[in-house]
Amino acid sequence: MNVDKFKANFDGGSRPNRYQVSGQIGSFGTVAAGTNGLLCRATSMPSATVGIMRVPFRGRVVKIPGDRTYEEWTCTFYDSMKDPHELHDKFWAWNNVFNVHETNVPGPGYDATPGVDLNGEMEDWHVSQLGMDGGYIRTIKLVNCWPTLVSEIALTYDAADTIAEFTVTFAYDYLELNPTTGGQLQAP
Repeated sequence: MNVDKFKANFDGGSRPNRYQVSGQIGSFGTVAAGTNGLLCRATSMPSATVGIMRVPFRGRVVKIPGDRTYEEWTCTFYDSMKDPHELHDKFWAWNNVFNVHETNVPGPGYDATPGVDLNGEMEDWHVSQLGMDGGYIRTIKLVNCWPTLVSEIALTYDAADTIAEFTVTFAYDYLELNPTTGGQLQAP
């Protein structure tokens, strides 16, 4: 293959700085990011792994597909000055619903009664890659997200010309690639 053939098949590639993240912050009803919400500084398209079952057979190992697992998903958000610490504090409150430090039990709004659907505090989130025209290239829906970690906001005197930020790590049950409605890629 020569460079001309490479260029003819390349089509420019996707850009890592063209993306959109959207989702509700638990029952707090706040959309963390979206079409107009540019507070998510960095994230990734999440991964999925199929485990390997290794079965010995006559001195060899046969590899058989195992169970699918999903790694936690991380987003870095800017700390907003619109309402100081609003976003960080709402993520913290959402995280606190699942286990309050003082009592070591779930907080208000979380119903841990056996048989009760826990999805009242778990939300579906979307991460989308956008094309140069702003249209969706692919979207991943993360089903039943909840925050496992809300990071610190680092403060230091020697940080100039920067915006404070924090990280949220989410657990989720599974993901769906390109959720569609009527055969069309669904906008989150």
